[in-house]
Formats: sequence, structure tokens, C-alpha cells
Amino acid sequence: MNNTTSLTGILTSNNLTSNGSFRCSPSGSTYNAVLIAIYTIVLVGGSTGAIIMTWKIKTDSKSVTSTAMVNLILMHTFFLLTVPFRISYYVLNEWKFGEIFCKLVSAMIHAHMYLCFMFYVAIIVIRMISFFREKKTMDFYQPWHAVAVSLVVWTLVFFAVFPLFLTYFDSSEKDGKCFQFTVTTASSYVKVMNFLAVITVLTTFGVLLAIQMGIIVQLMIRYQNNLLNQQEFGAQTKTLLFILIMICFIPYLAFRPFYVSQQQCSLTLSITNEIFLAVTSISCFDVLAFLVASR
Repeated sequence: MNNTTSLTGILTSNNLTSNGSFRCSPSGSTYNAVLIAIYTIVLVGGSTGAIIMTWKIKTDSKSVTSTAMVNLILMHTFFLLTVPFRISYYVLNEWKFGEIFCKLVSAMIHAHMYLCFMFYVAIIVIRMISFFREKKTMDFYQPWHAVAVSLVVWTLVFFAVFPLFLTYFDSSEKDGKCFQFTVTTASSYVKVMNFLAVITVLTTFGVLLAIQMGIIVQLMIRYQNNLLNQQEFGAQTKTLLFILIMICFIPYLAFRPFYVSQQQCSLTLSITNEIFLAVTSISCFDVLAFLVASR
């Protein structure tokens, strides 16, 4: 029998599905309260940041960084639209929006995490290249190039990336519950994919952090006592901020390989997994943090 550990859930019992895979489902008022608190804070803070940034951002139609920021805000917006449904579920302990939408909402938080990670990397690398080339910004040759790149990115998201996350999950049981999906692929494949995700994120995070700290040290040596008055130093601290925001992804990704390797349901592990997953949504505060750092 090929037993795999479920991804998320709310039920209190350990259910054995017809194909022999486990649905481990944490429950409890404290557990629900923690998730409600996290998602409510994320919804309020993330929405506020997205609205303010949309109003204040100085969009340069040819700027590569500006284009990446606009797409990042758009990704946050798509995710935040699904958060009220998660909060409703944890408050009522019942899913009232249908099986398909349950699957969609569940997949969205995973897609949000990985796509935001890619946008962060793009923004950070662009800003680093600008520093080493001693250019204030990197621009597309024509304004329509920025539009074309964005269209290509979102075409890939909607027709390639997002369907991949949808097919990663099996359908939930029709009992008014949600987020109880089991992995549909072989457990060995799941382990490999999770290990690759962890290695990729941690390696990328470490390399970018090391390079950025090197840049900051270089600026400290160059400007010494006049460092805080340098606009260039302020720009590099903002880049460092984007790198540090990625920390909210690390607990979940680092925990995943261990979690999916379990052959028996563990309530503690399931609760830990679900809370770590909720913590990834704190990345929605990146816009607010960026605005505060800009002042």
C-alpha cells in the first residue's frame, strides 16, 4: 500500500482514502484562531500596501524594475482575493463554496509563494546588475517590450504554472471540509520535488544575501562616515529588504521534505505544516515594508 501524508486539513481523525493514502487533518479552536489571526493580518496589511503602492508607484513604462514590481503587486492581489474564503472556512469550520473553488484556493497559496519568490529574485538581480554597471535603472528598449514581457509571464502563469499546482492535488471529500488534499503522485517524486524546492530557495537566498552584504560592506568602506546620507546606500538597503522578506518562505519549504516523508498521520506535524504555510503569506507585507524603507 502506498501511503502518503496529506497536505492540509481540518478534521480531527486520520482518514484512510480509497487509494490507500492518508488525510491527516488537524483541528481545534486554538489552531483555527492562529490561522484566522495570521490570514486576517495578512489580508488587512497586504491590501493596504497594495492599494497605497498602486497609487504611489512611479511607473516608468520602460523600467524593468518597475514592471517587475507591478507584476508582484498583481500576484499579491490575486492571492489576497482568496484569503477571505480561507478565513471564512476557519471561522465556520465548514466550506460553503464548492469543491472546485476549494481546490483553487488551496493551490493559490502555493502558486503565490513560488511566483513571488521568482519576482523577488528578478527584482534583486536587476538591482544588483544596476549597481555593478553603475546605472540608476535598467530599461527596456521600448515601452511595449515591458507590456509584452508581462503578457508572456502571465500567459505562462495561467496556462502552465497554475494548472501544475491544480493537478498536484487530489480532490477533497464532499463533507463540507476543505484543504484536505492528498498528493496524487508517487511519494518518491514528491520527496524529490520538495527537496529540489528547498535546495533551490535556500541556495538562491544564501547567494543573494552574500552578494548583497558584500555590496553594503563595499559602500561602507567607500563612504565611511557619510554613509547614511548616500542615496546609493538607501537603495541597497531596500534590495536587502527584498532578500530578507524571503525568510518567510524558508520554514515551510525546509519542513516540507520531512513532512511528506512521514508514513503515518501526525497531528502535531500537520498543524505545524499548515501554520508554516500560512506564514508564507506574510510576504504580502513586502510592499508596506518597501514603503516604510523609502521614507
